[in-house]
Amino acid sequence: MMRRRSSGTVSDSSIHPISRIHPRALVALGASFAWVGCGGGEASSDEPAGAAGAAADAPPPFETTEVADGVYQFRWVGHNALFVVTSEGVFAFDPISVEAAASYAEEIRRVAPGAELAAIVYSHNHADHATGAEVLREAFGADVPIYAHRNADAPLREAANPDLPPPTATFDETMTLAGGEIELHYLGRSHGDDIAVGFLPAHSLAFAVDFVSRDRFGYQDLASLHFPDMFGAIEGLLEIPFETIVFGHGPPGDRAAVERQLTYYRDLDAAVREAVRAGLSEDETATTVLMEDYSHWDRYDDWRDLNVRGMHRKLLAAGAAEEGEGEHGEGGEEGEGEHDEGREGRGEHDREGLEGRGEHGREGGEHGGEGGHDEGDEGEESGEYLGRDETWDHVRRGARLVLSFDPGRNVFAGTVENTTAQTLCAVRVEVHLSSGTELGPTPRTDLTPGTSTTVELGTAGEAFERWTAHPEVSSCST
Repeated sequence: MMRRRSSGTVSDSSIHPISRIHPRALVALGASFAWVGCGGGEASSDEPAGAAGAAADAPPPFETTEVADGVYQFRWVGHNALFVVTSEGVFAFDPISVEAAASYAEEIRRVAPGAELAAIVYSHNHADHATGAEVLREAFGADVPIYAHRNADAPLREAANPDLPPPTATFDETMTLAGGEIELHYLGRSHGDDIAVGFLPAHSLAFAVDFVSRDRFGYQDLASLHFPDMFGAIEGLLEIPFETIVFGHGPPGDRAAVERQLTYYRDLDAAVREAVRAGLSEDETATTVLMEDYSHWDRYDDWRDLNVRGMHRKLLAAGAAEEGEGEHGEGGEEGEGEHDEGREGRGEHDREGLEGRGEHGREGGEHGGEGGHDEGDEGEESGEYLGRDETWDHVRRGARLVLSFDPGRNVFAGTVENTTAQTLCAVRVEVHLSSGTELGPTPRTDLTPGTSTTVELGTAGEAFERWTAHPEVSSCST
């Protein structure tokens, strides 16, 4: 049974006095209570959808719930964190914010008096979940390590935010902490390219942030979600043998909740894809794709229209109206998000050393098969990241892409060449920066055997340290 402890209302005596809150928290304290109306992130399922909710009806600023023995969900307004009492001390996922971290630290001390903070874990680098680590460190010790996925490191170092320090250690595909009591998993791109999913084997409990939730529409127009990679990430999550799952927003759920989330995105993709291929505009699609089977879900009235519009834009950008195949790989059923045998590199989740993943988890490179796609699928990056001064030179589906970054012009420039004896159709190129920004794609072009075309993608001056690229090739129409 879950046990909760709430802070009460703002004026409740159970709130820690202002004088005990960390000094940096005072600056942002007022903003936290007006958070729902300021667009700072997703709101809790328990909160009123708009600003009309009176203060008396609003949930308390924070609440701690024991979701398993020694495992606690800490909710701050509409964001959830997770902390775990282990044999090596407390492991705290996601400080959330400077002001949240002050209460977070006091809740850890209340729940586990005398325990040391063994480590902080970032689910990903976004400020609305990862800010506040220094507050926790100052409460428990400046040398507390911070763990995150490798792709979170560069953006945080570039940001140089003292309240959001970069990790002290990173991982690629999996990491074990506290002697195996905690596992961290990277499942490919979903909400960004650095999501670390926590798993507690002894409790069959997972912690997953921002790419899944319980019976809730995707955030606004899905701008932060990478499709079709999202399908592979959610499928990968379902390969982890959890029974209970805590989300970054909203109430906890179970395996069925994650399965429903996957089904929703598949249904959304299929419905919008049909509209795109019928030639419907974004406005027409938004008024006809009503997703009525999900009308009981949280944020249906707020975000259904935006979800449909966002998926319409993504499918148009991917050329769905022109391609005679599903977005999720040749060989899967159109629109269903089914992935082909590219998922075999993941294997069954292995409780003894995770052998099924191999050194880096999936076949075909460091992130090869990312998102569970076959090499021929569109929209897939190889996972190999280069430094700013390195040159990309790889062949994919017969298209040789040679590309490098020109810092003087802030442009990636190079060529893509047809190395085959057949015409390559609708070739285009994308670049992905370590900051999470995608450049492109370039306009589609057909390449006859032996021909090439120039490629230029500007960065608009965006800061980054590493990058990856890939050409995409579509099936030729007959």
